[in-house]
This record gives sequence, C-alpha cells and structure tokens, in this order.
Amino acid sequence: MDTRQKISQLVIARLDGGDIQKKFKYYRSLTRQGIGGFIVFGGGLKEVSRGIKRLQGDAGIPLFIASDLEQGLGQQIQGGTLFPPAMAVGRAINSKRRDDIRLLRRSVRIMADEIIAAGFNVVFSPVLDVNTNPKNPIICTRAYSDDPEEVAWFGKELIKGFQSRGLIACAKHFPGHGDTERDSHRELPVVKAGIKRLRNVELRPFAAAVKAGVTMVMVGHLKVPALDPKLPSTFSRKIIQRLLRDQMGFKGLVITDAMNMHAVSRYDPIPGGKRQEKERSACLNALKAGANILLHPRDPEEVIDFLYSHQDRIMPEVNRSLQRVLRIKKKIVNTLPLSAGIRRIGQRSHRETAFEMTERSINTDNEILAINKIFRAVILIIDDDDSRAGKRFAETIRDHYPGVKKLYVDNKRPADAGKILDKVKDRLLIAGVFSKISAWKGRSGLSVKLRSVLKKAVRTSGYSVVAGFCCPHVLRDIKADVVIRAYSGSEQAQEAVGKVICDPE
Repeated sequence: MDTRQKISQLVIARLDGGDIQKKFKYYRSLTRQGIGGFIVFGGGLKEVSRGIKRLQGDAGIPLFIASDLEQGLGQQIQGGTLFPPAMAVGRAINSKRRDDIRLLRRSVRIMADEIIAAGFNVVFSPVLDVNTNPKNPIICTRAYSDDPEEVAWFGKELIKGFQSRGLIACAKHFPGHGDTERDSHRELPVVKAGIKRLRNVELRPFAAAVKAGVTMVMVGHLKVPALDPKLPSTFSRKIIQRLLRDQMGFKGLVITDAMNMHAVSRYDPIPGGKRQEKERSACLNALKAGANILLHPRDPEEVIDFLYSHQDRIMPEVNRSLQRVLRIKKKIVNTLPLSAGIRRIGQRSHRETAFEMTERSINTDNEILAINKIFRAVILIIDDDDSRAGKRFAETIRDHYPGVKKLYVDNKRPADAGKILDKVKDRLLIAGVFSKISAWKGRSGLSVKLRSVLKKAVRTSGYSVVAGFCCPHVLRDIKADVVIRAYSGSEQAQEAVGKVICDPE
C-alpha cells in the first residue's frame, strides 16, 4: 500500500443514495483510489444496497459503509423501519421494568438487522449527549435524557445490541454536546462547564461506553475550555489522546464529526484563507491531534492530495491510525447486503414494534376530555420547517370526525392571523406543531411569527389541544388546556397522537 492509499483509508466520503447511479463512476473512482468508506445520505433500499454491493466488489480493502441511523434504517433509507427519536425512547422505556427492557432490546435488534442487511457495517449511534440545555438547536430529541446515568444505560444497551449482531457502534459527540446553544454545523459551540461538572455529567456516558467496549467514538466540534483552553476538541491532543485514550482507556477508532461543518471548516486560523484551505488544514490538524478517521470532507480528493503533499508532518499518525483501521476492518462480520435480510426490511412486525415504542412515548399533562360533541373542531398545523407537514395527523382526526376544517401556517406563506383567529374563536382547537431538530437550521423552536400565531389561537379558542411533534421545550410557554408531547413528526407519531385525541379512553 503506497502513502496516498494509506491516507485515503483514513477518509470517509459522502455518498448520496438518491444519486448513487448517476454518480457511480465518481464513487467507484474513490473506491479504487483506496477511500476508507462512505457515509450514506438518503436513497431507496434497492439502489443503495445494489450500489454498496458493487462498490465493495471494487474495494481492495473492505469499505466502512456508515450512516446517521439513530432512529434505524428508515431515518435515511426509504423502505427501512423508522423508530422514534432517542428522547421518545427515553420516555417510553423504564430501565427498571423487564417488559420495557425487552421492547428496547427487540427494537435494537430490528434496527441492527435491517442496517446490516442493507449493506451497512457502521452506525453513528448511540448519541451520548446529556440534554441539559433547552436552547440546544441540534441535540434535544436526539438525546435519551437529561440524567447522565439514564443516558449511559441506554448507550450501553445500544452498543451491546448493535455489536452483538456484528455492527460497529459509534458513540457521539465526545466530550458532550448537550449543554450548548449553537449548532456546530454553523459555528463552534462552547461548553462552559467546569471539570467537576464535566466528569459527573458530560463524560459519564462515554466512560460507560468505553467500559462496554464501544468500537468507535466520534469527537464533536466543540470548544471546552475546562479541558483545553486553546483548541477545539477536534484539534486537541489533550482531549483526544490524554483524556479519551490515556485517562478513559479507549482503544478503538476515533472519528471526527463531519469536516465540512462550519465549526471547523471556518475555524482554522489561516489569515485570509479560503474555506477549502481552512478545511484542508483542519483535516491535517485533526489527524495530528489523534483522530483516526476524517469524516465527510467537502472534497475528499482535494483533502487527500493536501495531506499527501504534507505527509512529512503526519506519517507517524497516519501509520498508527491505519493499523487501527485495518484491525477493525478485519473484524467486520459482513461487507455485503444480505438478500434474505433485505426481504425482511420494513416488514409488518418491525413496523408494529416501532409503533408500540411510539405509542408508549406519547404523554400529556392533563386528561383529554370528551369534548368533541360540545365544540366544533378546527385543525391548525403550525409548520416551522415549511415541509407541508401534518397530513397524516389531519387524516387521523378526520377519520373520526369527517368535515373538520384544516388550517395551515408556515414561514413561507404569510399568515393572516386575523382570519385564523376568526376561524378558531370559541371552537375546539386541535393544533399540531412541527419543528425539526436538523443540521444547519441553527435554532431550536418556532419562529417568532409562528409562535405568535399559536399563542393567539390558543387564547381565542374555546378549548385547545396542542400536540407537539417536536422537542417538548418548544411548547414550554404555550398555555393550552392540553399539551401532548410526541417528540417527532413521523407518520407513526401523527397517527398515534390523532388516536389519543379522538379516543382518549
């Protein structure tokens, strides 16, 4: 293996599943150059699994095929089963109850089997961030709890469940992204906690994951002054080498978060440098700090060329990282999609398990009264993501009460608040609030405009039921008669909430 191939093995490139056929020559070229693997975004089951099979056939060394599948295969791949987000799972599962533990383990087993059958061998999960900051724009419902012991318990269950099936689990985002107010896709977040708090809260789930034998840890793009007053975690030997490896005893692979994220791609101090120059330099500094794998640089070939031209600065780190990568790749149980397993992906029993988890997670502060006969109902969809959300929710309500009027408001279409208030005045308001936690969004919760519309509608209505298909913090100041927390806008969640409203018994 020559030097360029060694460096290539330490890079995981982006693969767009929806365009895998159109871009296949490019992905094949990267594979033949020795790329370490791909992180897959989106696409249909058949085309992605076929593409993975062809690429693995071209690879001299097995590829890492990875993805953000925190909620199972269906989070990225059409046809896969979609489970509720971590916060919903944390609400649904009591770690002291045997029936709950059995449901969790069955769910993890289904996730792992579908992910492996589709051709993946790395899952960027579990999220071990402790959700202690309600203003966090990027973690929130992706975290299991605000209790570090609970997060640690769920993390261990997922790690053991995934890895016992032959899947590589990746704990993220070290040393803890829960107590931040910035999205690292857009800027560098700062964790202000002191060392005692960090050890008791943020680091505790990761210590448990290391003890449980997790194979991979993802380092988040975070500034943590108590651990390193100068450098972000991605570039910090104090955090990666001294803390994670020397003090915590981690022996596996350290992977960066995506290197195209602005937290690092705009950080590296090159006076007047262009973004691509900063990103290349950031990749070099991450390797020198102890990262073994560079995830998702904007232009992987450009980064590999840059690292090759600066090989004299990084070859000891490259050789050490390569040894770790090859050692893990030798242990991969399966590198190809499984035909028999593919036929079981998304099957009825899998969907029923996901729906059971969803139903268990839904909760409300107050009892939903049998009020449908007293007030005429109006459905109001508040869509912060401008995605035409709420269709399944409205359909479920209308299945029980045909003819119910539906109103829709998002950020693109100016809302005539006066007309909306006239239509909900003294009526039963059934509001569905949709606001995703998503990369690059940069904020948590509703826009000022949509929050104002919702508050006025609640005040004007005769009786209000507000369902939050979002982080529960979004509705913390909404004074509705009933607030329902559903944690996500999946069709399963919409259907389950609709049934709760229409049949509260």
